Amino acid sequence: MELKHESLKLKICDRLLKLCFFLYIAFMAYSYVLTMPVSLNRLVGYNRTEVSQDGVENVSLIQRSALPRYDNFVPFEDSVNNQSTRAYKTWNAEASNLSLQKKEDNNKKIIIWTATERWPTPEAVPCRSMPQCEFIKITTKKKRRKMKTADADAIIFRGVLDIPGVYKRKHFPKTRPEHQIWIYFPYEPPTITRGWDLASYSGVFNWTMSYRNDSDILAPWGHITPLYKALAENPPPTNKDYAQEKSKLVIWYVTYCYKYLDRFSYAAELMQHIQVDVFGKCGNVSGSCKKDRQDLSCLRDHIRPYKFYLAFENFRCVEYITEKFWHNSLDYDVVPVVLGAPKGDYERVAPPNSFIHVDDFGSPEALANYLKYLDQNDDEYNRYFAWKTTPPKNLPDYESRFCEVCKKLLQVSRTERKVYTDLDRWWRGENYEFCQPVVWVDKHDAPRNAAHSPFLVSLGTDIIITSKRP
Repeated sequence: MELKHESLKLKICDRLLKLCFFLYIAFMAYSYVLTMPVSLNRLVGYNRTEVSQDGVENVSLIQRSALPRYDNFVPFEDSVNNQSTRAYKTWNAEASNLSLQKKEDNNKKIIIWTATERWPTPEAVPCRSMPQCEFIKITTKKKRRKMKTADADAIIFRGVLDIPGVYKRKHFPKTRPEHQIWIYFPYEPPTITRGWDLASYSGVFNWTMSYRNDSDILAPWGHITPLYKALAENPPPTNKDYAQEKSKLVIWYVTYCYKYLDRFSYAAELMQHIQVDVFGKCGNVSGSCKKDRQDLSCLRDHIRPYKFYLAFENFRCVEYITEKFWHNSLDYDVVPVVLGAPKGDYERVAPPNSFIHVDDFGSPEALANYLKYLDQNDDEYNRYFAWKTTPPKNLPDYESRFCEVCKKLLQVSRTERKVYTDLDRWWRGENYEFCQPVVWVDKHDAPRNAAHSPFLVSLGTDIIITSKRP
């Protein structure tokens, strides 16, 4: 009797063990399905279009291994001596796979996945000189759900506000053919994207599109070639006296008023030594143009009477030079006083002797004295406009950021494959060196990315607090 009882216990235990093993296998298989990437490589043969709400999308920032990496699209190679492969990998596709791709032709279809009614503007898209490229704007979630994307050659994703803070499969197209290029477009600097967990996007994007020269597609806020072409169509007089038409000294339009930015402490000291008229949300709002930079005619008429424009960027980042320099200053015949990227970055992209950089002066007081000197010496002031009548012999081939997308799609080899394996390090820098650290003290503005460690920062003021990397 006892033997039968023991035998029954063993059978029950055996069945329980088998059931646990089966549940374990089922759980592992289900987890693999959730974390397996969409079919970038058709050889995988997987075409899942949905993700459980309890699966990848709710993974913690710390559990990076559970996020899709598209590792199957990145072949193993010896990359010890190739520094760039720490951020991305490139290779050539197997010739046998080419038949599976979209048929090659000279017409390209580009989808702007997270467009708005106002962006990009009709003037920016399409690229007029390259009608073979069709740009399609998708402005709502409803349209994104209905849009068939399989035949698109490229899809552009804006990297600020328009992608989730952590990668979510449902935000992106349901299918992804191997020929299709996904483009990451962070038009703002790394400091602005500090709340996005870009490590979760490793292996997602094929190309980058930004103001930085190391991007696959150069998309600056302004460019020297269109500037000189516009001057060629309407050339100014050779001996024009720009000082004669100026009745005011220094103007500053500023709308982002976070007081711990470097530019505010600098401007505050500068104003102790020279008159600066401040407009926008952070200054005299009642006297500002109602629509700010959207109302370009108002902005132009408001800025032109001044001799100097404070083109102070929100953040000091490598190569980050915005419309404050290109449009609010150079387009309106005002000398820009710049604070932001290193001087060498301006010298590489700007017309020669077209700006005044704060780094050339030992203090704001020294800068103020120089501006007063120029105010009293018209010949010296007019030297900052000599570039307008002396264009370079050879201008770079550049029309617009979207023309650059089209150009690269038409030039890229059919067999070339590329994917960013460490988007976070590429964008922020190996040691977060691409932007000067910023003090964040307001709860609303505090960095949200838990992946970054606390450290002490100072902006040359009396403020030294604990914060996080931008």
